[in-house]
Amino acid sequence: MSVIAASEIRGRAATTDKDLKAAVSQWLSSPPRRIDRLIFQSLLGAAMLKAHVRSDCGLYLASRHPARPTMGALLDAVCVQRKQPKPFEFVNSVSNAAGFHVAQQLGLEGPNLFIGAGAQVWTHLQALAALDLRDGVIGQALLLVCDERGDFCVQAVLLEGQAPQPLAADFANLTTAVEIQRLEL
Repeated sequence: MSVIAASEIRGRAATTDKDLKAAVSQWLSSPPRRIDRLIFQSLLGAAMLKAHVRSDCGLYLASRHPARPTMGALLDAVCVQRKQPKPFEFVNSVSNAAGFHVAQQLGLEGPNLFIGAGAQVWTHLQALAALDLRDGVIGQALLLVCDERGDFCVQAVLLEGQAPQPLAADFANLTTAVEIQRLEL
């Protein structure tokens, strides 16, 4: 597998959803409405690589948590207030909501997986993508990691090829041979 494109977005925790929406709108002509922070971040990371992505691409997305404000509002409504959740909160609480929007906006037709990000997230994402690339299920794999511990960071890598290579332990080692598109918010 070889990396053909990569992006990295870094922003402060104080960056608003409105700021993220404005950034996404610079890359996508008609971004979805009523989406949460995780979806905005995922869309932005993926959209920066849009020019290199084909429809036979699989999406492998990871985050430590779903969007915290969305989950907090959902849990408060259901558990504390004993009310029905709002449709926005309910739909966006599904872990793969971010992947759905990325696949829809980029026209991806391959597998769409969401995993919880742990210490070896990049190794896990590469291993999943390598299986689908090797089996010919996809021609490309888009790996995306959203980390919102304090300030946020979104890293995305687009892979092609089936040649077995050692899996890189992190984003820095994975992207040594490619220019990274960077954005600071």
